[in-house]
Amino acid sequence: MFDSVVFVQAMINGQGPSAACIERVSAGEAILFLSDAILAEIRDVPLRPELTRRYAHLTPRLVESFVEQMQGIATHVVVPPKAFTLPRDPNDEPYIDLAIAANARYVVTWNDRHLTYLMRGDTPEGKEFREKFPEITILSPPDFLRNVMAR
Repeated sequence: MFDSVVFVQAMINGQGPSAACIERVSAGEAILFLSDAILAEIRDVPLRPELTRRYAHLTPRLVESFVEQMQGIATHVVVPPKAFTLPRDPNDEPYIDLAIAANARYVVTWNDRHLTYLMRGDTPEGKEFREKFPEITILSPPDFLRNVMAR
């Protein structure tokens, strides 16, 4: 499972770690899960003005083509059930809910502030998450490539 920033980074830089993660899925080395909420975010985030000003190639056509490519390689879970609350950032809850519903082993994210803290035991949310879902690991794209895909 990848968060929206991984997808946006892959659209911005087809040679970076985020793009390499998607290549692993395309090669059949990892399984990608998507939900309707995540597809909506993938369509929205790269077209925000702060990004399109910096990256002129982020156009509606490019984004839609990218989304179609992701739908072609992903397993779709339309609306996963609500499974976990993230008070720090409720907008990230669809990613955790999807990971839980799909029995995903990994959530790959660049989001240090709102997702990777769940791997630490120094917050109530982190403690609860690790207790309830010890099989899910949240890590960055470089860590995913280095530690998971290298096996």
